[in-house]
Amino acid sequence: MEGKYANDPEWASITPIQLDDGSENTMPLATIAYPPEYLEATSYLRAVMAANEMSERALKLTEHVISMNPAHYTVW
Repeated sequence: MEGKYANDPEWASITPIQLDDGSENTMPLATIAYPPEYLEATSYLRAVMAANEMSERALKLTEHVISMNPAHYTVW
C-alpha cells in the first residue's frame, strides 16, 4: 500500500488493518467503492484503535478521517 501514511516514517511502526468486507462464503450484497486515501487512513485508524493508542498522531489521524467522512460514527 502506498499513500500518505505508508510513506510517512512516523507511521512505520503501525501495521494497517485492511477493511474486511467478508469472506468468499459471506460476500456482502454490495461493496462501497471508497477512495484510496480514505481506505488507507481507515486502515491505520483500525490499527491504532486495536492497539488502544492514544497519542498526538492518533488524534491527527482521527481528525483526518473525520474531515473525509464526518458521518463515520466509529471514529467519533
